[in-house]
Amino acid sequence: MGCCQCQGIENMFDKKTAKRELKRYLKKGPSKTTAMLLDAIHKEGVQGLDFLDIGGGIGAIQYDLIKAGASNGTSIEASAAYIDLVKEETLRNGLAERIDFKHGDFTTTASDVDTADIVTLDKVICCYDDMSELVILSSKLARKIYAVIYPRDVWWTKLAFLFVNFYPIIKGSSFRVFIHPTKKVEEIIFRNGLKRNYYATTFFWQVAIFTK
Repeated sequence: MGCCQCQGIENMFDKKTAKRELKRYLKKGPSKTTAMLLDAIHKEGVQGLDFLDIGGGIGAIQYDLIKAGASNGTSIEASAAYIDLVKEETLRNGLAERIDFKHGDFTTTASDVDTADIVTLDKVICCYDDMSELVILSSKLARKIYAVIYPRDVWWTKLAFLFVNFYPIIKGSSFRVFIHPTKKVEEIIFRNGLKRNYYATTFFWQVAIFTK
């Protein structure tokens, strides 16, 4: 992920946006696709496992996995506003000692990140122009489960994302979203010794679980 994209993430995912998303989560729970991902992970079993949540956002996956019996985890997030807000929330919930927070671009810090039983990327692949580097590095770190949500590679999502990218342009932000070919994403994951054992779609998104 280039420096411009990192700066764009900081601008787009600011404190106001983080508070709005956290408020929605506390009221309604995880989004439909995140809930689908978590349900599929639960079926694999999480008791006693550790996790790495890349692009953890407001912490929906982290809270859920800890409550489901995961031992501890790491959250890597490119937005400082989200990291700060989630830290406050984990302190209120007595979870601060069980989640290690790291701020920055995962691909630049991957060499310093330990492997984890569960690695999750919820709508993160679409934030990286260099999909290959992200998926190669992150899938290598998964000891048991690699769980991802990313856009479907179909004409209507491509059309929709043209309009989605128009918004940051108007705001003067360098942030962009990307649709990467599903086949290329999966080829990288398969080369790292993982197999797909869960797959579901919504109109825009695909939810997949890969295991070793």
